[in-house]
Amino acid sequence: MHTTANVYEKAPEISLDEIPVIDLRAMRTGSLAQRVVLSRKVAEACAQVGFFYIVNHGVPDGLIDAAFAQSKAFFDQRFEDRMKSAATLNHWRGYVPSKLEGEGGAVGGSIETYRFMLDLPADDPDVVMGKPMHMPNRWVDHLPEFNKTARAYIAAMDELAADMRRLFALGLGLAEEWFDPFYNRPLFQQSFLHYRPAKSANKEDLEIGAGEHRDTGAFTILMQDEVGGLEVGHVEHQWVAATPIKGAYVINIGDMMMRWTNGRFVSTPHRVVNRSNRPRYSMPYFANPDYDAIIAPIPSLIEPGTKPAYEPLHFGTFMDQFYATGMTYLRK
Repeated sequence: MHTTANVYEKAPEISLDEIPVIDLRAMRTGSLAQRVVLSRKVAEACAQVGFFYIVNHGVPDGLIDAAFAQSKAFFDQRFEDRMKSAATLNHWRGYVPSKLEGEGGAVGGSIETYRFMLDLPADDPDVVMGKPMHMPNRWVDHLPEFNKTARAYIAAMDELAADMRRLFALGLGLAEEWFDPFYNRPLFQQSFLHYRPAKSANKEDLEIGAGEHRDTGAFTILMQDEVGGLEVGHVEHQWVAATPIKGAYVINIGDMMMRWTNGRFVSTPHRVVNRSNRPRYSMPYFANPDYDAIIAPIPSLIEPGTKPAYEPLHFGTFMDQFYATGMTYLRK
């Protein structure tokens, strides 16, 4: 259904009636009964539409604007200055230059990233052992507000991610805290992303920022700027543009949540093409579970008399291989 063959054709915008916009106010201020009602809307969107927006999520507009400003300040630097905090083959945090080819060889990759993960102290046993997934973040000390703003934004996203996974649990008929034990030392990834502007209006001059892919973790919380460019595989259309809504996050389900839910929640294919003559900035937060989490279909979601749709998977081992493969282009 979803192919890269037509990636240079702009995806149509569809009515917001076809894309759920879910108000999260009840998650923060409502009763359990109100949260259950809200969770059913979320679960329906995850199962039927494949992606949705959230508003009244509790992340202050001022913090979002500040994070975008610091992201822009970083990417506005000379390449030599960006490389001062570059990720390496053995230390996967920090600045990741574009690679001009997508994961798995798909079209795409003209995207620059600043990557943050769980920041552990130097004497943490996992850091001492040199595990690539358990190392300190790289920081940008020569941009006065960058580090402080990034830490504040990550803290806000941690809280929002906790709200979302509790809504997922309620929507699946589980205890509200069902997913919490899998998020003690999560392998989350917060990224600041920069997509270069289109060279011209000609199709052949477009650079694919991110080719068609599905996210590997549990779910993603994306804040995008007003430029647009995110295109999503929709259950009723081949591709649709996820039109930016000021202050709203886009949520999409990843492969691990699809596994957990035995396929009830669907991991959504998506891609990014900046067709504008302006640079595009976005900030995805990948809400990944712990390194040692074993991801297997939740027993209550397996129909009696049927086999689980997925075998158990050790998340950390899977992600080690995913990142190692994705970073090999830095050898160049």
